[in-house]
Amino acid sequence: MNTGTTAQAVGVHIDRVTQLQDSIDEQCQMLFNSLGYLHRKAGMAQVAPDIPITQQNMNSASRDEFSARTQEIANDICCQAKKIDALIDSLPGVSVSESDQEREFAELGKEDEAATRELEEAGNEARALLKEISSTLREIADNAGKQASSPNAANVVV
Repeated sequence: MNTGTTAQAVGVHIDRVTQLQDSIDEQCQMLFNSLGYLHRKAGMAQVAPDIPITQQNMNSASRDEFSARTQEIANDICCQAKKIDALIDSLPGVSVSESDQEREFAELGKEDEAATRELEEAGNEARALLKEISSTLREIADNAGKQASSPNAANVVV
């Protein structure tokens, strides 16, 4: 079992999920901005002959500019959707059977348990070293206090 390769593969999968999340966020932002643009720049149009236009949108774009910009927005949204589809297709598990996924999860669980044991052992070692260092420092402090209170301490030149 090569844990390094599996860990790298998991990292790549997580990276793809993050990319997918970012791409979906980006598309939501594009949709939001496009609705804002349409609302701000659309010219008023009469939709029924018996209902006149009573107020013009002073910030509206020309028909040609508006048409070109909306086409550009639509193309950007479509490209983003294709990017999202490609990321979804590249995710692990899309073409992997359920039993293969279960095996991979079991393997990852074993690696997690091993890493947890290593972490606990390192923590125990660190606590033991801390205890040893504290004891040594306490001993040094005690010895320094004894030397300072001894009658020959005044004759010692440092």
